[in-house]
Amino acid sequence: MFESLEKLWQLTGKERAQFPESENYYFDPVGLILFRDIENKGYWCTPENSVTFATTGGDGVHFGFLTDNGEVNENSPIVMTLPCADTSNIIVGANFEEFLSLGCRCGYFELEQIEYKPKEQIPFLDTHEYSSEMEPNEINLLKSIEHQFDLTAWLNHSARLAELKLKYFGGLKYSAEYYDVTT
Repeated sequence: MFESLEKLWQLTGKERAQFPESENYYFDPVGLILFRDIENKGYWCTPENSVTFATTGGDGVHFGFLTDNGEVNENSPIVMTLPCADTSNIIVGANFEEFLSLGCRCGYFELEQIEYKPKEQIPFLDTHEYSSEMEPNEINLLKSIEHQFDLTAWLNHSARLAELKLKYFGGLKYSAEYYDVTT
């Protein structure tokens, strides 16, 4: 069902199904803490039609597969949910591997800056450079993901994010609590 996600878990040296804890911190240095159980995490702003597979570990930011009539597959779009932001959901990939490509140079914790500091973050993403603040072990983790999946960093981040928003954002479904908070 989640072949690409299982492949990412294999990079950690663990099998998701046999992992004893609820979270795998192997990719924590690059902002990708993997959840063993893929389910809706129930934040007020988490789309009801998503199931969460990872968190950045900061401010409740998490990543989920969008479901189609309750079904998820390798081609399910990925949503980043930011509970503390004005725009609480951003589509960050048409599928899992495109999502991985988005963060393969800056890491996944930094993706929230697309919302908080877009004028700085999006041009930085377009450079395809690793952050000068990254430690060698963080770069090595990102390179391991990039090589395992044969990823190519996105070319025009602003245009691609706009395309993804246009194609998938209207399909997000929210709880009554979401509308109570935002209206």
